[in-house]
Amino acid sequence: MLGTSVLVNGKLASPEALVFRLDDTDITYGYGCYETLKVREGLLYFAELHAQRLLASAALLGIRHSLETAMILRGLKTLVAANGLSDCNLKLMLIGHEGRDAEWYAFALPALAPPPGAEAEGVDCLVVSGERHFPQAKSLSMLLSTVAFRAASAQGCWDALLVNRRGEVTEGTRTNVFFYETSAPGRLYTPPATDCLAGITRHTLREALSERGIVVEESPLPLGLVRSGALTLLVTSTSSRVLPVRRIFAEGLAPFALPQSAWSAEIEALYAAYLARYATSLRQRPKPV
Repeated sequence: MLGTSVLVNGKLASPEALVFRLDDTDITYGYGCYETLKVREGLLYFAELHAQRLLASAALLGIRHSLETAMILRGLKTLVAANGLSDCNLKLMLIGHEGRDAEWYAFALPALAPPPGAEAEGVDCLVVSGERHFPQAKSLSMLLSTVAFRAASAQGCWDALLVNRRGEVTEGTRTNVFFYETSAPGRLYTPPATDCLAGITRHTLREALSERGIVVEESPLPLGLVRSGALTLLVTSTSSRVLPVRRIFAEGLAPFALPQSAWSAEIEALYAAYLARYATSLRQRPKPV
């Protein structure tokens, strides 16, 4: 944890205030939802989109609360200013309670970054069978993702890609997946939103590409098609932006390389330009009085 202040129900507090009882099953059973936002050069990226998704997750999980998007935004901006951190990630958590409103917290964590050279060289991913409960909600129930991600890390992989009961790649434990036919770049696809958590970078990348006339279609991604070597895969997240997948690991099989294409670098460059324009717009916004 970074900084000297955290946020507890919208008010600044010391980190020591983040305590819980061992018999609090709302926390120990993971009855809550969360968001991870990034702060870079003092700018808080896509805070409104993250706040809206947090409230959407709460609705899907039946969590009672009295929060509004504006309340969350005020709290996060107060937290960033109080800690004076230029580069970090913010974790925003909403803990549900039976019979009363949820409590919410936010605190700063070290900024994450992909390995050096990953944007050009790509990253490795491990495929793991499994489906998250309530895939459209960013819930605190993270057992599957934790086990899969640690298995991936043990093999030196950047992330684990989840494969559902139909044999389709749906998402990573902390990333969304995009893909295209290596021999025919120009049409980009991503697994259906009904099967995955629609990430903020997934949303903003599609917006960035749409501005350039590139439509992203939703389509299932059979693992067999990945293994055929016909596709180029990309993974996206708040911290890593857009990364090509270099190799796929699977239990009991030798790792296999995926084809690479110059179009991946073009997609990443378009998104980088989109983020630069967004940062400029943040700097030009009037400061609150």
